[in-house]
Amino acid sequence: MNFRENIEQPFIFAFDHCFSIRGSGTVLSGTILQGSVKSGDTIEIPHLKTDRKIKSMQMFKKPVNSGAAGDRLGICITNF
Repeated sequence: MNFRENIEQPFIFAFDHCFSIRGSGTVLSGTILQGSVKSGDTIEIPHLKTDRKIKSMQMFKKPVNSGAAGDRLGICITNF
């Protein structure tokens, strides 16, 4: 599967871990299956029927401003 072909598709993120960090928010770690995302974007969590804003992101313990299909990220969201 070539993830880079899916960058123009809607954002889908498969997360496998979720944990809260006091004072920061909730971190979802996983892989972007299609689309792209950047800090400040609002993402939808369909199972919970809610939207949340991305506060920050990390890739392999380094801060990043954006991610695209195929990237493994930790996404920190607010008020979750």
